[in-house]
Amino acid sequence: MAKRIIVAGGNIGGTIIANRLAQKLDHELHKGEVEIVVLNKNDDHIYYPGQLLLAYGLETPPELMKKESELLDHRIKFIHGEKGTITKFDPANHSVVTADGVSHSYDYLVITTGVEYSWDEIPGYRAGSVNFYEYEDALKMREALNNFQGGTIVVNTARLPHRCPVAPLENTLVLDDYLRKRGIRDKTKIIYTYPVQGVFGRPITNKFMLKLFEERGIEVHSPFTVTNVNPTEKIIESQEGGKLKYDLLIAIPPNMGAKVVGDSGLGDRRRWLPTDKFTLRMKDHSNVYVMGDATDLPVSKAGSTADFESYVVSHNIANDIKGNLGMKHYGGDVLCYIATGTDQATYIRFSYTMNESPPPPSYIHWWGKIMYNKLYWTVTAKAVV
Repeated sequence: MAKRIIVAGGNIGGTIIANRLAQKLDHELHKGEVEIVVLNKNDDHIYYPGQLLLAYGLETPPELMKKESELLDHRIKFIHGEKGTITKFDPANHSVVTADGVSHSYDYLVITTGVEYSWDEIPGYRAGSVNFYEYEDALKMREALNNFQGGTIVVNTARLPHRCPVAPLENTLVLDDYLRKRGIRDKTKIIYTYPVQGVFGRPITNKFMLKLFEERGIEVHSPFTVTNVNPTEKIIESQEGGKLKYDLLIAIPPNMGAKVVGDSGLGDRRRWLPTDKFTLRMKDHSNVYVMGDATDLPVSKAGSTADFESYVVSHNIANDIKGNLGMKHYGGDVLCYIATGTDQATYIRFSYTMNESPPPPSYIHWWGKIMYNKLYWTVTAKAVV
């Protein structure tokens, strides 16, 4: 009987790992000894990192969305809609249940269910803000920015951790440049608030960004843990006693793991799954792997993280099936480009044992970021390298 590998979740993490598994197990797929199944609610695949640029008119909608079915290796079985919507993980019985009531057994499971946004944790937060974390919301933010003529803009990160840790920094620096190019920066106060001291969680990048913020005249309020937003009076309040009046609030919402994780009795209180930091196996389940935003690992919840992790997970599953390949270990590798304006960027690369060293912002790194985005569909998502 063929070994069945179920990939729970599509989009960035699920697509890359499924395609990489197909490459690693090419011979076994051809002979019918292995079956790879992707379960995902939607057939739409959205490139999340591009949504920030969409909000500033630097990307167009067609560049950010394709069909999941068009990105997966043709030998991968893709199930979506009700039949692909996972309602329960049952690792004790090596099965996954979907919304149509079907129980799917597996030999190996890869969970890449990402994050969900828990807006309701903060009264008034969603109603009183705009954001770029959802596709439709990014389009609404673009409209709000187009209509903005001056005043106070507050950029607020609600809770840590969240998807794409550098995004609040990018947003703030792109916003500064965007307003300058529109000739209204001198009519605008930009305030950046963050739930811990500083503007970023890693000391070296924090120091680097604080200097950029100071040079650009961006005001920093931290720690600032948002507790309430009054959409009518346009006031945001913090646990630390801060109260800020705004004309436009750009929100980075609270993140949690997928609801199905909690419904299945798995994960911690924020629904992050317990994951071995080196093997990427779910703790206490040797045939279940966790990738990307779904893990409880002390690394960035970012697309590049899932990409780095996919090499390890695909290799180790192939080793289990084929034997004699040896085990690979994940070193905590992350690479994040950081837009520092509408035509410049820097980047950070780090791991469990290596600290980052961001280079000065430049046009060259901006094009590195843009090219990475453009090549995503043909190279990264299809696991070409």
